[in-house]
Amino acid sequence: MTLLEITDRYEEIRETWRDETPTAQLTIVADLDDLLGELDRLEPVDPDLLDELRGRIEILMDEIEIGLGFEPGEIPDAGTPDTI
Repeated sequence: MTLLEITDRYEEIRETWRDETPTAQLTIVADLDDLLGELDRLEPVDPDLLDELRGRIEILMDEIEIGLGFEPGEIPDAGTPDTI
């Protein structure tokens, strides 16, 4: 993925996650985590830009987790939607 693709996907998720079911929101958190991994694989670019986007993704992940009633970073395995 390119930085532009990662940014576009983040923006899409940011604008639409509230309309999803709790199960879908769990999947979205996993998708955001994947985006963080993609940032680590990018060719060297502006580290400040990467850090800013990484921070925005992490904040959104926390917001979704809190909305689901979990402590940030304490979300259950996304493969077990019956835990919601």
